[in-house]
Amino acid sequence: MAAKKKKRRRRKPTARPSRMKQLTADILAGIVSGLVTAAVLKLLGW
Repeated sequence: MAAKKKKRRRRKPTARPSRMKQLTADILAGIVSGLVTAAVLKLLGW
């Protein structure tokens, strides 16, 4: 039991691609939240 090998940690991706992924995620989140807000405001008749 004690002789079990430790699982190797996965290497973290390099900074640039993850930053791009974060940026696209933020943009998508902003667009979605904006659309939801617009729809709610339309439903409320503002």
